Amino acid sequence: MNIEGAFFLFLGPMAVLPVSYLAIFLVNRIAGKRLIPYWLPWVLIAIVIAGGSLYLDNSGVVIPVKVVDKTENIHYRRNGNWDRTLSVQTEYLPPGEITPSTIQLGCDAETFDKLQIGQTVESHMLEIGEIIKFARLKDRSTLSLITGLFPRNPSGPWREATAMISEVRHIDKYTHRRGPDTELAWPYDIVQLSFTPEGRNRPVIAVDLVETASAPGLAKGGTVRILWAEDDPRTARIVGTRTGAPWANWIYGLAETIAIYAIVIALFLLLAFIWRRRKRKGIFASLDKSS
Repeated sequence: MNIEGAFFLFLGPMAVLPVSYLAIFLVNRIAGKRLIPYWLPWVLIAIVIAGGSLYLDNSGVVIPVKVVDKTENIHYRRNGNWDRTLSVQTEYLPPGEITPSTIQLGCDAETFDKLQIGQTVESHMLEIGEIIKFARLKDRSTLSLITGLFPRNPSGPWREATAMISEVRHIDKYTHRRGPDTELAWPYDIVQLSFTPEGRNRPVIAVDLVETASAPGLAKGGTVRILWAEDDPRTARIVGTRTGAPWANWIYGLAETIAIYAIVIALFLLLAFIWRRRKRKGIFASLDKSS
């Protein structure tokens, strides 16, 4: 998908949703009841996106594109979250044109590693006007995009190698949008590794989450021993370290909060029990006096 297409896909729902909610509000206000549910625009947008993707699979024009560059990036977000993007920059010649156009296409790790710069492959393309273009490699589909959301565990065989540390991010606290930060019980490091697997001519980027206490001294530019799986080298792990535990930190912090609330609720229940008991004793004492 080119930049204009991605811009359109991102801004389209942002422009449609407020208008849809305003229309639903007016219709419901005039009708005097909730005639149209407010979740309907989200469902319609999901249907349009899924339908457009399936239409691209089945009706997109198949065109040859030439791979001119490959890009592998790691994007870091707040509180230790990260994601990976793999894409290839391609060129193609539109009908009736003499100057090639470029379009960037996403791909899975296996395809990314197989494609070579200068190689020509086929892709599906759907054009809306002269500016907005949607495209994907021919061997990718809506189904492959969905299955890609559920990564599989590598099966090996596993090999040992040396990797260079290209980035280290130390996570020792959880940053809240409001309120003070929460110190983590088990700080961890996000370590970005670069190495060239045996039999390949380009390095790959692996990311390992390691418990800080198990791997002191990790620094950008250093080297470490790693284990990597032949069927998925990007899942490489540093030898001799313990895996970082973001979820354990989250559960630990949540358990502490729940414990505090439980103690407060227990105190209130105890005070209520004492108050009711004293009140009952007072009632029985007044009945004895009257009798």
